[in-house]
Amino acid sequence: MVYRSSNPALNPQYFQGGVASERMTLDGTINKTITLLGLVSIAAMLSYSIVSQTPGLGFMITIGGAIAGTILALAILFIRPNNPQILMSMYALLEGLFIGGFSYMIENYYLGGTEGVVLQALVGTVAVFLTMLAIYKFGIIKPTEKFVLVVSALCGAIMIVYLFNFIMMFFGTGIPFLHSSGPIGIGISIVFITVAALMLIVDFGMIENGVKFGAPKNMEWYGAFGLVLTLVWLYIEMLKLIAKLRD
Repeated sequence: MVYRSSNPALNPQYFQGGVASERMTLDGTINKTITLLGLVSIAAMLSYSIVSQTPGLGFMITIGGAIAGTILALAILFIRPNNPQILMSMYALLEGLFIGGFSYMIENYYLGGTEGVVLQALVGTVAVFLTMLAIYKFGIIKPTEKFVLVVSALCGAIMIVYLFNFIMMFFGTGIPFLHSSGPIGIGISIVFITVAALMLIVDFGMIENGVKFGAPKNMEWYGAFGLVLTLVWLYIEMLKLIAKLRD
């Protein structure tokens, strides 16, 4: 069975076998995921350092990384280049610039210099990833078509919520409780983290099926890219939850 995915980087139509001489492998996908995450980490540490020393410049880098990263990600998803490694590496660097600056701002501006928030978010993200990987490997949760449809609907709803909130910001307001540190705001963050975690199950299933059905070699990059998209989202939601709990 070829599963559908709400992660646009893991569209099943691109993972089906073709006439390519080389095929997608699990080891290749893992290596490329590590490469992209490494680039995200390097850029994040650089951005964190810049924001801490030059707040004005750091803020510009953070916003610029978020906007440019989003545009580049959409370009990759719509153009679907056959050799996406350069564009995806650029995306990872831009996303890292955003994550590093955003992390510093949450830790030092939102929480007034509270230490350990970023580390807790990282540990939480890794813990969720490993837990969901174990759940997937042991077959506790399987990415059936119905499961994927439900997760896709939830992801779509969350993206719509964020889009509406972004639009409302231009009018000096926002969706009530979305970023609040009260019980409702914390509950919203927990729901979002749960959906992101379930999205990992979908990603694992899609990557495994790509390998099983002999997807072209370049799909290793798309598999890694999709997984990084989910992990970045998970980290951001984890960071926001911890910030709310410590506010």
